[in-house]
Amino acid sequence: MSQKGKRRKKYQEIRKRYQDKRHSSKWKIRKKNKQIQKELIKKAFEKYQNAPYREHIAPKNFSFINNTDEVLKYFDDAHTIFESGDNVTFEISEVDEMTPDTLALLIASIKNPKFRKRGNSRGNEPEKPKLQKMFRQSGFNEQVTSSGFPSVPSNHLLHKEVHNKVEPRVAKKACITGLKHIHGVAEPFPPLYEILIECMSNSHNHASLNDQGECRWWLYVFTDPDTKSASYTFVDLGVGIFKSAYMAGKINEYLKGTIAVPHLNLVDNLLAGKIQSRIEKDRPIRGKGIPQITRHAKMDCFSEFYIITNDVKIDLKTGKKYPVAGDFSGTLLHWTLINNYEN
Repeated sequence: MSQKGKRRKKYQEIRKRYQDKRHSSKWKIRKKNKQIQKELIKKAFEKYQNAPYREHIAPKNFSFINNTDEVLKYFDDAHTIFESGDNVTFEISEVDEMTPDTLALLIASIKNPKFRKRGNSRGNEPEKPKLQKMFRQSGFNEQVTSSGFPSVPSNHLLHKEVHNKVEPRVAKKACITGLKHIHGVAEPFPPLYEILIECMSNSHNHASLNDQGECRWWLYVFTDPDTKSASYTFVDLGVGIFKSAYMAGKINEYLKGTIAVPHLNLVDNLLAGKIQSRIEKDRPIRGKGIPQITRHAKMDCFSEFYIITNDVKIDLKTGKKYPVAGDFSGTLLHWTLINNYEN
């Protein structure tokens, strides 16, 4: 038989196997299930498209750092509205206070499918001129493009959404953005770079067991033209430090033979490195995890430095820790860099 004849015969055999599969009951059931799934997705999409928008008024003090409990409840209530099948109008026009960390959390939440389900969102901007300027310069509308929020041009501020574990280039750009704003030149400042790398690395380490391969975090750098300072907000909407699969195991190991204690009582040991929070061994690109962040936070160049995770808020500058009413499913780090980094 010629080569052409052999190829034709092989094609006919493959074609016959394919046709036999198409006529099998298993094939028909699978095809029917796919069609049903497609219809369900279509109906769910149409449901949200036609669902009403519920106005969700933000608290007057719209600062996650300074008004943690009330702002966390605001986001939890928005999630509940999405779960009910309705859409959300984020009404923030009448807020008296707003901080960059809350803007970062708002963007991260709206862009998170687990938060909004299949729902849609829209909103407005603060009426206070200073807060409106911050909102417009933040690049919010570049990230939330179809939200119904006012479309305005953004300034040079930095927003990044990253799916990889560690992004040195993003960390470097974030350092340059803040240092150049404060000093006019971006001289190397290793502590700031190390903090950013640790945040990125810990985002992977503090994921749930099912999500450790899919790392997603946000970094927002706000350069304040009035105070010549730069604030950094790192948001990871995972499960939070204390509820990560790895940390839960380490906590159980640490508390072996004792009764369970609140997360608040574990903070000092976590910051001191007595409860290990890292999955992987240290590498040259990384340092010592949370204990290293804690040490750098004490430097005079940082005017404030906070961690909020699960039911705990930690002020790394003073070492004080506060209980959070509710449970923040994620980790947020926020710090402000000022013109004093000689040490």
